[in-house]
Amino acid sequence: MGNLGQLCNFEYLDHTADIMFVWGKDLKESFEQMALAMMHYMVELDTVEMDDSAVTHEIKVSGHDMDSLLFAYMDECLFIFNTEFSIFKEIEILSIDRESFTIEARAKGIELDKSKHTTGTEIKAITYSCMEIKEAQDKSEVYLIVDI
Repeated sequence: MGNLGQLCNFEYLDHTADIMFVWGKDLKESFEQMALAMMHYMVELDTVEMDDSAVTHEIKVSGHDMDSLLFAYMDECLFIFNTEFSIFKEIEILSIDRESFTIEARAKGIELDKSKHTTGTEIKAITYSCMEIKEAQDKSEVYLIVDI
């Protein structure tokens, strides 16, 4: 072991991001799971009960490649949560166009009520850092880092 007293030009910093990893039988299911994973990170979905107040949100986003499409999709879901306080408990990807890089989705949720819903960690932003989309014949995996 060397002299640790000479090695002091470093410090440990808190990391302001967290990684989410989801999988599904195909890309559609993985993207649906990613939106639900993000919602669950912010609000424990077990505490959310759908009722007559549920609202449906139509989501239409586009990108210039698959990574930017995932970013746009997740960013739109986060935007709806932050501006309308809507917690998605159900989401369905209606279409993914890999040529024009567009997604159409339908999400259903209810308004956040802190007296009923257990909140988790605030997500400040979606990032491109370490974003990865892996597809195999019978499995799709998606990695995404979010700023918290």
